[in-house]
Amino acid sequence: MTGSPVLPLRPLTIGELLDAAAALLRSRWRSLLVMSFTLALVEQVIMTTLRELTIDEVKPKYVGQIFDNGYLVWLWIVVGMTTEIMIITLLSGPAARTAVAAVRGEDPSKLPFLTLNSRQWGYTVLYTVLLGVAGAIAAAMCVIPWFAVFAIFGLSVPALIADGLSPGRALWRSPKLLLRSSGRTAGVQLLAYFSWLLIRLVLTCAAGYIVLSGVIDFSTILFDYFLIVLGLCYLAINTAGYAMLACVEAVLHIETRVRSEGLDIAVTRMRARGDAVSLAAPEAR
Repeated sequence: MTGSPVLPLRPLTIGELLDAAAALLRSRWRSLLVMSFTLALVEQVIMTTLRELTIDEVKPKYVGQIFDNGYLVWLWIVVGMTTEIMIITLLSGPAARTAVAAVRGEDPSKLPFLTLNSRQWGYTVLYTVLLGVAGAIAAAMCVIPWFAVFAIFGLSVPALIADGLSPGRALWRSPKLLLRSSGRTAGVQLLAYFSWLLIRLVLTCAAGYIVLSGVIDFSTILFDYFLIVLGLCYLAINTAGYAMLACVEAVLHIETRVRSEGLDIAVTRMRARGDAVSLAAPEAR
């Protein structure tokens, strides 16, 4: 078997793939979690501020009403989903570089703290902005298209970092891998996302129950503190979730190349010849 204990180069089951993503996160947990925490903190500052400023318009006006202004609730959803796709895309860059190190047999702890060089960060930020705009438009259209953007282009940054392609070609690498895998890449990404989403939905439903049951009254100052505490809970969940989802994308990219392009065979031959391991895509060679 080629690869490393962190990332074995062979076809993986869904459970093995998620285990490999967790192992990848553990190999660079300080760097990835610090970046994830920082981005999730900015997100929650934005979201909590938005909730604080608009809660008077959203809060129910009579008993039995869930919320009053549905347009503002929709704004909450669109802003939240836009920040999510941007953060996951941004984090998938350093996660992909960590996966490359694992395949090459490098020590991930020896990588720079920010993991990527300035050029790679520049392209990753560019992709983040592009997918953020696409995600915002898709979320505003009725949410469902957002999942299509996430699933179709989720491997674009790992392709950019690992495959040695130009930014323009790397963007379309993810849809190509989606087709080659018969949709498997989309299924795995959505499975990981919905597993994390389920945890947040439980927290959201619990918060809604507390409010609707009258334990916290909209008219008291306690509700402002309640929104802050809720934001901190989301911060904790999102910090781990964003880093893990980025690692899932990085591992999934490598594993899909093993399945569809024989990456494991290519790496084995390079090592047998004593060559430096290169993960360049076939079209980049």
